[in-house]
Amino acid sequence: MRATSKKIMTGSSPSTKMDPLYVVFEQHLFNFQDSDSDRKTFIANVVIDYLTYLRKLNITVPKSLEQPIVEELSEQVNTMLVKKIYGCYDIEEYQKSLASTLKKRARMKYSKLKQ
Repeated sequence: MRATSKKIMTGSSPSTKMDPLYVVFEQHLFNFQDSDSDRKTFIANVVIDYLTYLRKLNITVPKSLEQPIVEELSEQVNTMLVKKIYGCYDIEEYQKSLASTLKKRARMKYSKLKQ
């Protein structure tokens, strides 16, 4: 196998881009502050932030499709959350096990989206 195809398969290529929804999700997860917030609110905040990001890129969502898209995105974020915090009681418990470098890396990726 050639080295270039190996890089693409492993995702170590510098041109590999992260999914913006995942970047927004990680930012919210790693920097979660509101202990009174429930899962539904957390997911809604991620979706709202992602839609804001799309609007900044001049990507519009037709009003007639907005609700189904929000529902689909919410399901995707919920799936990411379940997989990410599996074995932890809640987001706060998950955060306690995180290294500070992961939080910094997520913040850097998120700031790149905001540019």
